[in-house]
Amino acid sequence: MSNTVTLRLTKELSEFAKNPDHQLYLHYDDSNIMNIKAMITGPPDTPYCLGQFEFSLQFPRDYPTNPPKVLALTTNHGRSRFNPNIYAGGKVCLSILGTWRGNAGEQWSSAHGIISILLSIQSLMSDTPYRNEPGHDLEKDTSKLEPYNQKIRHETIRISICDRLEGYLGIGQALNFNGSTDSTTTTASTPSSPLGAVNNALATPVGTPNSGGTPVATTPSVFDSLYAQAVTPDDEFCDLSKRLFLAYYDIYQNTVRTESEQIKDGTVFYKAPFEFGGNKMDGSFNYASLAKRLEAIKTAIDKETNDWVTESSSWISHLNSISGNLKRQFEQVREYYNESNTGVVDIELTDDNPFLWNFTLFGKPMSNYDGGMFKVKMVFHKDFPEVQPRVKFSTPMYHVHVTQDGVPFYTVEKLDDARSHIEAISRLIVEDEPSTNPSTHVNLQAAKLHFGTKEQRREYNRNARRCASRSTDYFD
Repeated sequence: MSNTVTLRLTKELSEFAKNPDHQLYLHYDDSNIMNIKAMITGPPDTPYCLGQFEFSLQFPRDYPTNPPKVLALTTNHGRSRFNPNIYAGGKVCLSILGTWRGNAGEQWSSAHGIISILLSIQSLMSDTPYRNEPGHDLEKDTSKLEPYNQKIRHETIRISICDRLEGYLGIGQALNFNGSTDSTTTTASTPSSPLGAVNNALATPVGTPNSGGTPVATTPSVFDSLYAQAVTPDDEFCDLSKRLFLAYYDIYQNTVRTESEQIKDGTVFYKAPFEFGGNKMDGSFNYASLAKRLEAIKTAIDKETNDWVTESSSWISHLNSISGNLKRQFEQVREYYNESNTGVVDIELTDDNPFLWNFTLFGKPMSNYDGGMFKVKMVFHKDFPEVQPRVKFSTPMYHVHVTQDGVPFYTVEKLDDARSHIEAISRLIVEDEPSTNPSTHVNLQAAKLHFGTKEQRREYNRNARRCASRSTDYFD
């Protein structure tokens, strides 16, 4: 790897870290930044709404003269085509990647980079992905557009959410490829280099006719092994996926409820005219099953958090380094807020346990939360900061960026700094206006009111003030 490539990628990764995106996530090993994994959450108001889609990026030694090889990993073991441009075999058809012919000026240039690639992929996840297929870009027939959307919406929850999280949590539910459950668990041998094996398999991409004109499918077993590596408790995005699930759980269930009212379980998926061979998305709807699976995942993650609390007493005695670090951070944070006299935060430990933090946020004067007092619990894991804390409001909180269950949606730049977490959460009730980014709106009802008509906005304000007024009832 040349110094030029290293410097270029290091610069791009640094810029990405300084300007985090709510829907784009990266993971890489500092010892080999030529191989990067990315996770893109599907744009709201599309069939891919808040799904978790994983990709691998392999950079050539002459980057940025040539683009990286990009492979979609969220493909139901190489069996589901999530988009006309994202094949079941993992191929991503984009002109800037050199995998699709494009118009003049759309090809790869050294001006492109990691962010532009991910944004281009995300742009494929539109509200009408059917139109991504050449020759169908002007399609207006809703009898084609909507059925195609409906199956993507279903499989986004089934494959990118349920299958992924069940794998992380070790929930023993093997699946048939049409969406039904099966008690049989299969295993696949792991090649020495999964990504290399996939690249070899992509020599003839799914959906590309061979010399005889027959579509060729990528060997599913290649993806079995690769996907198996991608959904273990040690996976790069395991902790992130769980935290996003807690934030978006209500939205997933809302999608299930809404769609189940329109589509009868057992209905076979619509087949688009450009789907054939192994490059398609087959199956049938089963929203009743998805609702139960989502609930089971939520229960498992909540239990996991409770297990942290139980196990934390032993972490104190056996893990002096992390325990001491958290204790020092707590003392520094408490001293900071005592001296700053901001009146924003009151902080304490549960039973002097450095893994269990409790703090109180005080509503900003002259705001909707004026006079409010909101308790928040923050539970740390022994592997902090690799595993981020689980945060939840103990006091009911009505806010666009807080779920009905009390989980706040927030981001921090310094993942290893506990004070940064508290400050990010406190900004939710200190700042006057919620973010307009819909991917951060984890309370749908609150978001609808706040960003609705003037009367709806007034109702939102009333609900927030009522929430602040009742908050003191939860204090002894």
